[in-house]
This record gives sequence, C-alpha cells and structure tokens, in this order.
Amino acid sequence: MVRLRKSAQSLLLLSLSLLALFAPPALAGVPATCNADASWVSAPNPPGEVPDGANANFCSFYQFSWQWFLDLVSPSSSDASLRNFQVAANYPILQATGSDSCAANAPTEVMFVRTEKTKDASTPFTVPERTGQAGGGDTIFDQSKNVVFYDIRFSRNLCNVGAIQSAPNFPGGTTELKSAWRIISEAQKPSYFWIEANIDGVPGDELLGMIGFHVVIATPLHPEFIWATFEHRSNVPDCSAPQAAPASGWSFTSASCAGQLPTQAPSCNFNVAAPSSSLTGTPSEICRINHDGSNPSDHKGVENIAIIDNLNTQVQGFLAALPADNPMSVWQNYMNVGAIWENDITQPSSNISNQRGSMRLANSVMETTFQNINLQSSFVSNCFGCHNYEVTQSNTLPSAGLSHIFDDVMQGQCKATDVQAGPIWNNTDAQQKCVQTCKGKGGWNGNWTTTVPGQMSVCGCCGG
Repeated sequence: MVRLRKSAQSLLLLSLSLLALFAPPALAGVPATCNADASWVSAPNPPGEVPDGANANFCSFYQFSWQWFLDLVSPSSSDASLRNFQVAANYPILQATGSDSCAANAPTEVMFVRTEKTKDASTPFTVPERTGQAGGGDTIFDQSKNVVFYDIRFSRNLCNVGAIQSAPNFPGGTTELKSAWRIISEAQKPSYFWIEANIDGVPGDELLGMIGFHVVIATPLHPEFIWATFEHRSNVPDCSAPQAAPASGWSFTSASCAGQLPTQAPSCNFNVAAPSSSLTGTPSEICRINHDGSNPSDHKGVENIAIIDNLNTQVQGFLAALPADNPMSVWQNYMNVGAIWENDITQPSSNISNQRGSMRLANSVMETTFQNINLQSSFVSNCFGCHNYEVTQSNTLPSAGLSHIFDDVMQGQCKATDVQAGPIWNNTDAQQKCVQTCKGKGGWNGNWTTTVPGQMSVCGCCGG
C-alpha cells in the first residue's frame, strides 16, 4: 500500500488589496468584463451554474473553470494537510478494476501502486497500474526517464447508482477529477504541488509533483459536463510558437528538440507514445499542438485564446503576490489549457458545430497522442470524441458513453443478482423496466435475460 504524507503549511490571511494590483487590463478582443477576482484565491466560492441564454459567453465558462480549480486545490477546512480534492469523504479514489471504490473500507490515500503480499523476499514488486493514459494506455516518460502516474477521483454522489440511473442525465454538481504526477527532486518542491508516495517497492518515499489536472463538472444547464484541464507551466512548449524554456528546462521536451521548434525534426519523434510496464524508459518528446486547445480558425477561436490567456495571467498574478509559504502560492506555476462544452444541450455532442470553447482541447501529459485534433474527421479526438453526450437516450445507463468513471464505479460495487421484471421485449424496453426494477436494488448492471418467453425476464441488479 502506498504511504502518503502531505506537507503541512499554515494558512495565512491574504491581502486583497495587494492581489488586486496584479489584475492586468483586458486584452484586445476580450470582453472588458472578463476578469478574475482575488476572492477566488482568498475565499473560494465556485458557482453551481454558468449563465445561459443571453447571459452566456465564453468568459463565464473559464471563470467557472478557474473558480472550481482553485476551490478544489485549496486546503481543506477539515484537514489543512489535505486539499479539498484529496478528501476521500467527498471525492473517493477510483480503485483497481473490479474493486468497490465506494466501500467504507476503500483506501483513502492515493494509490499509485498495487502490491501483493509477499510470499518471500524474492517476490517481485508489482509495477504501478496507473501509468497508462486514457484511450489506449500510452505511457510517457519525463526527461529524467521516469514514468508518469495518474490518479482518478469522483464526487461521492456517483456511488448512488440506482438514483443516478433513474434520470437520463447526471445531476448538477457531479464531478470527475483526474491528476497526473511525475517524480521531482527536493530542489523542485517549491515549484510543484507535491506528495510523497512509495512507487518503487523499496523503503523510502519518492517525491511526486502534480503536472496535470482534469476538472469535469455537470451543472443543471450543462448535463453534458463542462470539461476543463490544467497543466504545469514547465511541462512542454507549444509546437508552432514555442515559449522560452524555464530555467530548469522543459519536463517533457529535451533542449535539443525544443530548440528545433517550430520545425518538428523527425529524429525527435514528437508526441509519440506506446503502452509500457516499466517505471523508467526513453524520455518522451512532447509539444503542445494547439495553444489553449484552439485554432484561430475555430468558432470564436481568437476570442477563446485571448480570454484563456488573459485569465491565466490575472490568476497567476494573484497567486504570485502571496507569500512563498502560503499553501496557495504554488498554483502560480499552473495554467488553464482550456475548456469545452455544448452550446445547445438539445443537440448531441457528435454535432461538432454545437461544441464551444477549446474545440481541440487535449492535455499534453494526459492525452499526449490525442492532441492532433481534426474537426472534420469521422472521429474528433477531443473530450466529446471519447465521452458522448446523447439527447434521445439516457446518459447514465451502463456504457452510455458520457462517464466512463460512473461505469467503473457501478461495476466495482455491483454484485449482480437476477431480479424478475416481467416480460421485456427488447433493449429499449429493458432500459425502462430494468432501471425501475433495480432502482432500489443497487442499480442495473446493463444485463437482462428472458426466462419465460412472452411472460418473464430478469434484470441484473447490483444490490440483489
């Protein structure tokens, strides 16, 4: 089992007047009202909704994204050694496949590794199971040749499988979180939000610094979820307009390959990865294909980029104004890469023209090989390409496509028992009858069988 410790830092009072000095003027093309607020840092109170209709604009979604990120990474009022997103009572950790992530005895610490009890001293160490990215299990290695680890959490309401399945959409406030981590040195600690964890099976913990963070939240007006992602600013340069390298160099791009950008030399093999079961490997060469997940030619692409960059500058300024020992100051080293949502929730997500925001959104260290997004392709590899929002059918039933985490939660706690439901004529009929049959019995696992033709069928209910 991983042992986890958090750095304990005292929470200092923030000076709003000082922070306000760091809010820059609006950039050209950005609405003058698209501003961050110092209170997002000092007293996080994220909104439960984004204005709809005439009041809807891109700025609101990015304000929403930053406010939720800052709230989630703020010290917990119940345990100052943890950030809000680490409190398992509110955000359980998705356990290994087949395990009940909602069980009362589920591990409450970050589980980067899964080890088996040793039979003798020669029993080999079990390689961490969460080193693969979504969509194929590709593995990346930093410039120190160390693998990247991932952690998944979700709002506890997803444990109520039967109640969730009884509605076609996930309730407002449903949240899914995924974070990415790499091994860092003692000298790098001040620049990273860090934890200590045993990831190699030998005595002694390793330092892990956060490098990426997905924030996915449903609201009543946006049941398709608002998909936002954040990264450490030292991860990678942009491919087409590379920034100056940080003093310590890029974490996932060598100086030689970064120096050749925007020309992507074939020898650098940019943004290529494959599954691996090793803790170390050849360093990956990664660059960010779409700045802010956008192309200027996209719908309101120029405005989208300007808003994201402007808010990033403002929030980073607020955070940089804090004393170095303030537990929130470290987040000045992180940025919002973008967010994506639907313009009209009566249309499915497969309608590309209905998508808004960062339409080419991808996190360079969490979706490395999915960055080259072609909006005209039959498969658009942004968030909605892998998470399908439907309108004419339920989004909460097993394998509906919108939330893969909910499917895993349901399967993990499902100890299926066949329950009689009367005659079921087809899959469409099953989606109605089995949901109702299993509503108070732990939810439906997606299976049904006819036992007496024309008279009786049974549904697989998770709670018996």
